[in-house]
Amino acid sequence: MTQIKSDLICEIIRKSQTHFLEKKDWGSPTLSEACEKSLVAWVKDNAQKYREHYKKELSQYSSAELGGILKTLDEQGKDLNDILNKCPAFAEGNKASI
Repeated sequence: MTQIKSDLICEIIRKSQTHFLEKKDWGSPTLSEACEKSLVAWVKDNAQKYREHYKKELSQYSSAELGGILKTLDEQGKDLNDILNKCPAFAEGNKASI
């Protein structure tokens, strides 16, 4: 994998994960303590699996296709679950315990 492709994948995953957490209302600067604990728990339990899963999924795309995915993430505020329709079960963890 080229360095450019690797960098694109890292940026896509970073932006996707940010949008994913924002959709869960975990991106707010005024999080309650319980919500903050849920966010930390999700990151602790799932963030690495999220990155690994999507790194594998994205590695099959060309650099041009990855550029298009990054553009979609930037312009539409979507996350990879929306774009690739391959949402892993761990990514659907929610705030039910709050």
